[in-house]
Amino acid sequence: MNNESTPSAPWGHGPSALQSVGLHRYIARTLRVSAHHLPWEIANQLHTEFQASEFDEAASSHRAGLQIVELDDFSWRADVTADNIAAARVLGWHALRRLLRLAQTYQCEALEVAPGNLVLPAVLEFEVFPWP
Repeated sequence: MNNESTPSAPWGHGPSALQSVGLHRYIARTLRVSAHHLPWEIANQLHTEFQASEFDEAASSHRAGLQIVELDDFSWRADVTADNIAAARVLGWHALRRLLRLAQTYQCEALEVAPGNLVLPAVLEFEVFPWP
């Protein structure tokens, strides 16, 4: 008797099979917005902080409990958590807090802020700040 059962591969049965195995848990939802939604002062503070710790491979900001990682110059990623939202409020970084809250509203796991990302639609009333 041959008991070698070969598990059926879900990718061979179309998109509906992929949904049934819960693939959505492996695909992160990230809100990607322009870094120009942050005032220059905040962007410069974050960038300066990461430049000071550029030799630390796992550099991340822990200012007031804010956990944010610099991906590249003036590009950051923050997990959308209650702690990060509270930390942005404590820092008085209202623009970042509003972006995190928007991401939270749409059940995103992360917020990515980078100069190359798109500006949010004007109807949402997120300010676009001029940078030097």
